[in-house]
Amino acid sequence: MELWVKINGEKKKYQGSFGVVMENLIKDGKGKEVQILCMHASPRERRRWKREYRWYDKDILKTASAIARWFYLRDYRKIRRRIKELKKRAKYIVKGEIYYNSKIMKEVEALKEKLSEIEKKLEELKV
Repeated sequence: MELWVKINGEKKKYQGSFGVVMENLIKDGKGKEVQILCMHASPRERRRWKREYRWYDKDILKTASAIARWFYLRDYRKIRRRIKELKKRAKYIVKGEIYYNSKIMKEVEALKEKLSEIEKKLEELKV
């Protein structure tokens, strides 16, 4: 995706994935006047942008925030599902007691750290 915007009279180009472009737009445009000049994206991304743009009464920053939040929530849910799956696989029973595989539980801890990072980013995205 490629997005040209004018932030307080200064032209700026954002390029990359849809979620990253929206996140960078929020960071740079927070509290400023933002205008869209040009957008090059796949038809799917354009449709999503237009739908969200209309939903938020043509407010660019709220639209970008909603789209970026959607990407982070998608990743958040994906990681939670993965943690649940790993915990189920790590569990084993010996003589009536439940134990967990330590290697898999280390991976679960790493995923939990990623979850906390995503939660922080979600808090930052609020406009």
